[in-house]
Amino acid sequence: MNWKSLYFGHVARQEIQNYVKDPEWQALRIALKGSTLKHKYTSLSAWLKVNNNSRAAQVQVTNYVTALSRGGLIKPIDYLGG
Repeated sequence: MNWKSLYFGHVARQEIQNYVKDPEWQALRIALKGSTLKHKYTSLSAWLKVNNNSRAAQVQVTNYVTALSRGGLIKPIDYLGG
């Protein structure tokens, strides 16, 4: 899994607040709870594709990836490189 492909750089708090409240995004987030990392990765990739890699989708996915890191499921090096 290439987590770097799901990370679009630092996102401002205001931008996160603007986009994460989307009901469809929230439904996906809830559906992903408790699923495998592979399933999360595949679903996040699909979300970007379905949403034509929009800025909203990029912010949503980036925020989710960093949350996975904060939760200890992936490491920052997995998406930041280095």
